[in-house]
Amino acid sequence: MAIVIGPVLKRSGGYAFDTWDARDGVSPGYAYPRIEDAIYARKALIQGTARGGAAPLVCQTMDEFLKNSTNGELLAA
Repeated sequence: MAIVIGPVLKRSGGYAFDTWDARDGVSPGYAYPRIEDAIYARKALIQGTARGGAAPLVCQTMDEFLKNSTNGELLAA
């Protein structure tokens, strides 16, 4: 199953990133108090997903994340 991983962004309570997949849609991420912790968690998710067989689509901007997770289907990156 394809997964889209969003960028780390400043949120209330800290820093977080969202994910999207076809089954669950957009899932908001846990807010980490330090940006370093959010980046570490995102990298771990990227590596774990890649080991699972499906290469994740990793987005660097919110616009890119929205474009690739619109209407429950992946669009060309």
